[in-house]
Amino acid sequence: MQIDCSIIGLPNVGKSTLFSVLTHVSAKIANFPFCTIQPNISIVYIPDLRICQLTDIFPSHKTVYGTIKFIDVAGLIKGAAQGVGMGAQVLNHIRSTKVLCHVVRCFDNNQIIHVFNDIDPCRDVSVVNAELILFDILQCEQSICAVQKKCKIIDVNSKQQLFVLKKCLDYLYNGVFLRKIQFSNIEKINIEKLNLLTIKPIIYIANIDEKSVTSNIYLNRLRALASKEQSPLVSCCAISPSLTHKNNCNRITIERKECILHDINNTIFSVLNLCTFFTINLNVTRAWICVIGTTALEAAKKVHSDFKKGFIRVRVIKFDDFIIYNGELGAKRAGKINYEGKDYRVEDGDILKFLFKI
Repeated sequence: MQIDCSIIGLPNVGKSTLFSVLTHVSAKIANFPFCTIQPNISIVYIPDLRICQLTDIFPSHKTVYGTIKFIDVAGLIKGAAQGVGMGAQVLNHIRSTKVLCHVVRCFDNNQIIHVFNDIDPCRDVSVVNAELILFDILQCEQSICAVQKKCKIIDVNSKQQLFVLKKCLDYLYNGVFLRKIQFSNIEKINIEKLNLLTIKPIIYIANIDEKSVTSNIYLNRLRALASKEQSPLVSCCAISPSLTHKNNCNRITIERKECILHDINNTIFSVLNLCTFFTINLNVTRAWICVIGTTALEAAKKVHSDFKKGFIRVRVIKFDDFIIYNGELGAKRAGKINYEGKDYRVEDGDILKFLFKI
């Protein structure tokens, strides 16, 4: 499963610096808005120490980690949904991603320009969120017109599409993010292909100065806003030393980059309701990402289509049992191997081996 994550926010708040920290890819950074024109894109390995523990016990020729694709886009400003700045390009770039990481500036520094010339994280969030809502309103209105023009006779499917689109519009007109709304399965199917932005989960990334970790009024304000929205918040230092001329911040960032990636990765897994299962053989030890609640049959298809077609059953060893009993043989002797059917719900850390017929 490919996890796509957009890094969004106002111009000049540290998006590209965060991208560089997360991906080890150098992105152009400058002390003025719209330094980023074309999106910066990079795929990074998900840090999962469990793979190292597995390969210590059962060495394979190859190790395959899960991955996340990060997309760093230009800043959003007021009017972006109507095409101001690079708004239309940016919003269309992030439509295909699954989660939005919204970087918010939470530090004072006169050397780094802010588009509003003062620091107010709640205002900054409201500006960006308003553009996401306005963009979705435009998408829904255009889709309604398209359905009405296409269907001279409104059939059942068209009625369902129009109903859910108008339902979305009612919420959007009132400033409500669609991710807060409980849609039926049929409604989800009808709006899924639109890739609406406000239905995607948002993770707020507070960009802080390391000196103000313990007492940061901006961070406290953003934390209160995130809590009210029931959105997760991760704090980190993503301030470029080339803008501040302070190498100390760069040193701290390098030391903490794996920790930042770990925190953001865990938060992405939480908001997308994801888990990891493993497969092990002499050739490869591999981590597979799936939605919590995935059945054994669905997991088999992810590994290989033939596994699903000829599925018989799946052998399951829990990760902790594999480690405690030093591998498959020890787990077997301890009675810690289970065989499950196609409806078994895969759990995080499961080590699976699919039995199938050709």
